[in-house]
Amino acid sequence: MRKPVIGAIVLTLLCSLSGCYFFSANETGDYIILKEAERILVAENIPPEEAGSNLAALREKKIKVISYIVEDSELYEQLEVGDKVKVSPKVNEEGFYVVGQSDPPQIVAGKIEIEE
Repeated sequence: MRKPVIGAIVLTLLCSLSGCYFFSANETGDYIILKEAERILVAENIPPEEAGSNLAALREKKIKVISYIVEDSELYEQLEVGDKVKVSPKVNEEGFYVVGQSDPPQIVAGKIEIEE
């Protein structure tokens, strides 16, 4: 009687743990999809597998893409296509940031964090 109960508990634990790992592996985030001329192109809220997609493919899927101007050249050199990032825009004295009227929109990056 004890063996089936222990087996069921172990099986439940294995399924739960593998489900947690599967879910975290498919987390969405903001990924760098292109890097050129002191700018990074970031696609928002995509799974890691789509970080290698081109701009046209992401637009077809209606994914928001923003071009960030990176003023810190040392930081720019550290960034790589495929990095998951968190970007905060650079704000002026009034606390606002400027969005360039382009497609994709351009914003000067204030702080960029590379996420694991």
